Amino acid sequence: MKGRRRRRTPSVALALAAGCWLLSGCGAGGPGGDGGDAELGGAGPMAPVVDAYVEEYLAMFPGRATGAGDHRFDRQLEDLSPERLAAWADLNRGVAQQVEALLQDPALSAEDRIDGEILLRQARGEVFELTVRERPTRDPLFWTGILSQATVFLLVRDDRPLADRLDRAAARVEQLPRLVDQAMAALRGGAERVPPEPTAMAARQVRASAGFYRSGFARAADVLPAEDPATAELRIRLEEVGAGAAAALDPLADLLETLAEGATGNPRLGDLYAESFRLGTGIETPVDQVLEEAERTLEVRRAATADYCRGLWTTHIAPGAEGGPPRDDAEVVRSCFARIGADGATDVDAFVEEYRELTRRAIAFVEERGIMTLPEGLRVLVDRSPAFLAGQAVGGVYPAGPWSPDAPTLLFVPTPPKDAPEAMRRAFFRDFNHHFNVMITPHETVPGHAAQLAVAARQPRKVRALFGDGVYVEGWGTFSERLMLDLGWGDELARVAHLKKELENLARAIVDIRVHTRGADRDDVLRFVRDEALQDEQFAANMWVRALTTSPQITTYSVGYRQILALYDEARGRDDFEVRSFVDGMTSLGAVPVRHYRARILGGDGAPSPEP
Repeated sequence: MKGRRRRRTPSVALALAAGCWLLSGCGAGGPGGDGGDAELGGAGPMAPVVDAYVEEYLAMFPGRATGAGDHRFDRQLEDLSPERLAAWADLNRGVAQQVEALLQDPALSAEDRIDGEILLRQARGEVFELTVRERPTRDPLFWTGILSQATVFLLVRDDRPLADRLDRAAARVEQLPRLVDQAMAALRGGAERVPPEPTAMAARQVRASAGFYRSGFARAADVLPAEDPATAELRIRLEEVGAGAAAALDPLADLLETLAEGATGNPRLGDLYAESFRLGTGIETPVDQVLEEAERTLEVRRAATADYCRGLWTTHIAPGAEGGPPRDDAEVVRSCFARIGADGATDVDAFVEEYRELTRRAIAFVEERGIMTLPEGLRVLVDRSPAFLAGQAVGGVYPAGPWSPDAPTLLFVPTPPKDAPEAMRRAFFRDFNHHFNVMITPHETVPGHAAQLAVAARQPRKVRALFGDGVYVEGWGTFSERLMLDLGWGDELARVAHLKKELENLARAIVDIRVHTRGADRDDVLRFVRDEALQDEQFAANMWVRALTTSPQITTYSVGYRQILALYDEARGRDDFEVRSFVDGMTSLGAVPVRHYRARILGGDGAPSPEP
């Protein structure tokens, strides 16, 4: 019977022949009740395994279930005791074995094979993170990522009435002290196991979360009718549970600050990087080869950027200047990048309004040019993060989840802090300049993330949205920048912003591999990003932190872009090529590896995409 199900402790015993968990039930279809009766997968032999795993995953990680739009677990919070984590690792080992066996069947449909490959990577990745990298005891960000995101989707997404969402959030926050205790037990006394920079970052995240629950959480109820007695009761409850959460988070922040001061753990993955890269990207190409290709491509694209900037020298970069552009490529490119940085907003209100207008224009541009069949009912709401969320990590695109596909996509644009010094404000508006904003809007909205993720949310095979391929997702966003510019979006200086970001993305891949496998230190990274990728000092400093905290995700932008661009160039060579068919086709399968799109668009067996 469908409907609301009780939460289960993930079971470890597997019925391999039947393809389901003995204690969880199988073949019951998608979530009901708060989650709706959405189909999880297909009808082939892979479906029961996929469906059962998704159910276990959502129960194991309630915060991620909420993010996916499944509200059955909103009143619960992750329980990550050592026993549950061990059981979860065992469950994933069993699933991996099960999927491996099913993938050996030559009669397995192409759709089931895609789902199986995605699930296999997911299960293997969970085992790797928990038992090989030992993240719960070695990486404080494992805990702070969950703690800082515990209530964000309940607070910002409007797929349920606000009072109901706040009531659910309060129930979840009441359990934060228990999760904090589990984090402290895992990390206490481990200064030799944790790395300094990520630990210091985690401490800052916890301080921010404590401040939010102490002073911001209850403010989420400010928009409810003040005259309603229920509002007053709810606000009191939010204040009480928020104070309790803050009181629990403060000692964790103290612990992390103490650990950071004496931390001696190695942040580099070293010999583990190759497997981390393979599981994180799905790419089998040896890491050394990926690095060499990125280094060669950086040289080529840096020269191409210099050539493009020289072509703009007398009209856009230095009109009226004598002598023409400098001979040195680096000097030309830096002057070009400085030029686009000079055109920016001067206040936050104008900055946010620019993004709203650019989003409206991008949607109209896509519709008028017939670039993509936009998802029916697509809504993209652009704003700064709500004031009550100050300190929480909420910037970026918050898409509709696969269990609430009609919810709006939220684009929270970054903004400088209200009390930021003038120099920081100027630097912010220099980096987020007008030309960058024009260029990045298609990446974040249409035909990029907002459109692609909205299509994915409506994909009947939910596993693809839940565990989407990051190389495809970020590659598609980056490709969307290039596609729109090629089709007439933006001007020459917006193209400069894209070229600058292309160098940055290549540098991300190079830095990630060099830091984790070649021993590159902070000075090496800053020097390379500044002198060879031609980015500014702040970008260089951020790159070092990204390599330590988001590896190998930062490689996906460049790698995915090169794969999709190569496929696009091949498709354009066909007599029957049509942009809308290509774009619609490239989002139709969901967030799956590019090789599967290559097989669909060009034919073939889904072999890996060639490196351009």
